[in-house]
Amino acid sequence: MKKMTLDELKAAQLDILDFVAQFCEDNSIHYWIDCGTLLGAIRHKGYIPWDDDIDIGMLRDDYDRFISVFPKKNLNSRYKLSCLEIDKAFHVAFAKILDTRTVLYEPDENGFKTGVNIDVFVYDNAPDDDTELQKQFERRDLYKKLYLIKTTKHLPEKTSVTKCLKILLHYCLAVIPNSYFIGKIIQNSKKYMNVSTNRVGNFTSETRQVCSKNVFQSFTVAEFEGRKYRVPAGYDEWLRSFYGDYMKLPPIEKQVSHHRFKAYYLD
Repeated sequence: MKKMTLDELKAAQLDILDFVAQFCEDNSIHYWIDCGTLLGAIRHKGYIPWDDDIDIGMLRDDYDRFISVFPKKNLNSRYKLSCLEIDKAFHVAFAKILDTRTVLYEPDENGFKTGVNIDVFVYDNAPDDDTELQKQFERRDLYKKLYLIKTTKHLPEKTSVTKCLKILLHYCLAVIPNSYFIGKIIQNSKKYMNVSTNRVGNFTSETRQVCSKNVFQSFTVAEFEGRKYRVPAGYDEWLRSFYGDYMKLPPIEKQVSHHRFKAYYLD
């Protein structure tokens, strides 16, 4: 295998994004470039200088249709959809589109093995009551913590007592399949799927982001690396819900990638 340079990695990610964006346009699926990719488009017209991944977002109805039709209609064997709904061994509660010509290890060869990919985040109805909203985030975080304890034996702890308790819990959880916890995160995220609410939230990833649905009443386009992709017309409110004053650069010591991985071309 040949190790990929950062420029090669980004080129592969952009190829995936182009393919997915066109697939969504052809199949009337609403998507938008999301998270750091959206921030990069608005603030830098491309990648944030210290970033190295690409994210897109979808609301639940579009996301469910996407993961249903992509495996059936995608005729390009180079790209593969991975999510728990079609692969019980998958390790996160949202989807990824992989480049099958590559292999990517997170954080290294002892971690998860996928391919160079872009993340497809899903946003679900969020309760209008803030107390219920926090309960939903807390349930997600509990399932994520149990999953981490189950899959990682050596977790850093401040005291030997808590370390021993986590090791004991690690072995107790061994009889439960990993997919159980990821499935519970997805189930929790969809709790208000059939309830009319005014907000959407991120219940499958890391943030406690919530925002008005008005953000997605219409879409426009923004430039990213010399190309045009869909963004919510309300992107300012959306980015503020993520980052606050998003046009202000973070301190120099925080201008670093938060991702650890090794990427290679397959022979």
